[in-house]
Amino acid sequence: MREAPVAGFFLDFDGRPPSTTELTRRIVDRAAALPALTRLLPGKRARHWPVRAAALDPGVHVRHRHVPEGARALHAVCEALLTRELPGGEHPPWDCWLLTRPSPRGGHRVCFRVHHALLDGVGAAHSVLGLLADTPADGPPLYAAGRAGVRAGLLAAREAAAPVLRPGPTWQAMRHSAARGPGARWAYGDVPLARLRALADTHGTSVNDVALAALALALRSWSAEQGLPAAPPAARTLISMSTRRPAERHRPGNHVVFHRLHLPVTAGPLPAAVAEVRRRTDAVRHSRRRDALRALLELPRPLAPGVRALRTVVNPRIYPFAVSSVHFPESFTCFGGRLAGASLFLYLGDDSQRLVYLSFTRTPDTVRCAVVADVPRAHTTALPRHWAEVLG
Repeated sequence: MREAPVAGFFLDFDGRPPSTTELTRRIVDRAAALPALTRLLPGKRARHWPVRAAALDPGVHVRHRHVPEGARALHAVCEALLTRELPGGEHPPWDCWLLTRPSPRGGHRVCFRVHHALLDGVGAAHSVLGLLADTPADGPPLYAAGRAGVRAGLLAAREAAAPVLRPGPTWQAMRHSAARGPGARWAYGDVPLARLRALADTHGTSVNDVALAALALALRSWSAEQGLPAAPPAARTLISMSTRRPAERHRPGNHVVFHRLHLPVTAGPLPAAVAEVRRRTDAVRHSRRRDALRALLELPRPLAPGVRALRTVVNPRIYPFAVSSVHFPESFTCFGGRLAGASLFLYLGDDSQRLVYLSFTRTPDTVRCAVVADVPRAHTTALPRHWAEVLG
């Protein structure tokens, strides 16, 4: 049986955790007003999401797990949640877990999980804010739709066909591990947001471009650490782009497209890598490719839950890495606890279509680079450490 693609967030809050009762009351009361969280998945040939809202069961959608003291125990619980079955049947496929430890001084973690056909990363971030935030807070920027011209449409068609027409060789690094077995592996590394902002200001670019450039150099040092042959000049990577509009803030559906980015693994020092990444991301922004890909998504077709289109594009033999970026506002608190760090995750859960998923999640003081991989690619969990080392 194919596992459901699971997306969501691990959210670390300062301070004492709320009681399970008060957290459950808040989540269930608010979820009823969020359309994406009250819908069941449609049938395979359906062209529209169900209109009728499904009933929410507090015991199904809000769970509490008391974790033994120690970082390893908490980490193991989080990895297990990546592959744990989502609610099903008559229950919308999402849940929220409160993870507490014996000593509350270290804060607490909340895990929000959702079927990826129901919500993409940006949609999940807005749902998290709607469920948990003490006061209304602006979420990640939503897509301001533009008009795609003929050139943008041709570029989008080429983007979709490229993996089939010009697949290229598999990167040796992704064939290195001999490990086998079920399950997911997750790791992360944190860098102060101030550090990335300073670098972005110095080089006249965005925090996200700096993070991607650092990832390129991290891939180089990671390859050397693995004892692999020389890294290729560029690492083929899929970068996600949200097409979720303001009116779709809480609407069910996967509003995400991808563009190809070849990360400059051998670009030299960080300034050179930043300049090359900026050149390539600027080209994508100016091409209006997102508008054209959004138009392709709007063509009449079955909704195909299980993100069939995503599985087709995200082929680890062609593009071993996919990268997403999202941020939470400074005002985000939950029962008085300040958000200290967070990581967006995606686990596709398909034996033939598992790729390495990386995310950059920005919180008030921190940018967290996280990786999710299957067991055969567990060696990639060292990448966040290399990324943090590149940024100093």
